[in-house]
Amino acid sequence: MTNKTEENNDIVFYCKDCEELVDTNRVGNKYVYTCKKCGTKNVAFGTKKSISSFFHLDDDKEEEKVEEKGEAEKV
Repeated sequence: MTNKTEENNDIVFYCKDCEELVDTNRVGNKYVYTCKKCGTKNVAFGTKKSISSFFHLDDDKEEEKVEEKGEAEKV
C-alpha cells in the first residue's frame, strides 16, 4: 500500500495547451517533452503536488480524467 506522500512525489507531465496531465515523448537528450495528445512542446513537469498547486488542479477532476482515459483505452 502506497502512502499519500509517495503519490505526491511522483513525476507528472502537464500540457498547458490540453490543460491536463498527459503522456509525453522525450525530445533528444534534453529536458524537452512533447505531448502525445496534441504534439506541442508546451509541457511542464514536476511532482504531482507541485504541478497541482501551481496550475490549481482539482485532484478529483484529474483522477476522473485518468480513470476515463484508462477505460477508453480498454475499449
